[in-house]
Amino acid sequence: MLKKSDLSRFMQIILVDDHQLFGQSLSSLLIQMEEVRNINVFRRGTEVLSFLENNSVDVVISDLQMPEMNGIELATKIHAKFPDIKVLILTIDDEPHKIRQAIAAGASGYLLKDTDKAELEEAIKKLHQGMPYYSEKVLKIITTGEKDKSLISKELAQLSAREIDVLKLVAQEYSTNEIADLLFVSVNTVESHRKSLMKKLDVKNVVGLIKFAMRHKLAE
Repeated sequence: MLKKSDLSRFMQIILVDDHQLFGQSLSSLLIQMEEVRNINVFRRGTEVLSFLENNSVDVVISDLQMPEMNGIELATKIHAKFPDIKVLILTIDDEPHKIRQAIAAGASGYLLKDTDKAELEEAIKKLHQGMPYYSEKVLKIITTGEKDKSLISKELAQLSAREIDVLKLVAQEYSTNEIADLLFVSVNTVESHRKSLMKKLDVKNVVGLIKFAMRHKLAE
C-alpha cells in the first residue's frame, strides 16, 4: 500500500489538444513514465478549467492553437487561479513573439512538437520539481540577433513563472504595493522575488531589471 509521502512523488497530468488522436497517443506514451500516476485528456481549455476546480493536478501540457481558448489564454487563467500548477506548451508554433507571450502568461515550459520522448519527459520532470524548461531550440528562436542573448536566454530559463510575473510588472513601473495587490501576495513576498531576480540576473537595481525585461520583450 502506498504511503502519502509516496503519492507526492507521482504526477497527475492533463493533456489538452484539439487533435484527439494526438492527445490519446501522447497519453499512451507518457503513462509509461514511472513518475506519472494519472493522465486526463481534453480538447478544450474550458474543459480543463472546469476539471481543475475539483481535482488536483501537477502539470498541464497544452497545445497553443486551439478553438475557444488558446494555450496562452489557458496558461494565463491557470497561473492566476491555480499558481501551483505548471503549464508546459507543446506546439508546432515557433514564432518568437508567441513563445515570449506564453512565458509571460505563466507557462513554465515550451517545447516544439518535433521534440523527442526523452526531452519531453525531462521537461515534465523539471516542471514537477518546480523548475522551468525551455528547449535549446526554443531558446535559440527567441534569442536571435544579439551576441549576448545566449547568456540572457540562460538567465531567463532559470526564472520561475512568478518571478517573471514580478519582472513584467516592475518593467511596467508598478510599485511594490501595487504588484503585491495585483498578484495577491504580501509586500515581503514581492521584495523577496525582486531580490531573487537581481541575484539571478546579476543586476544591481531596478533599472537593470527593466533593461533585461525590455531586451527580452517582457515589458510589452
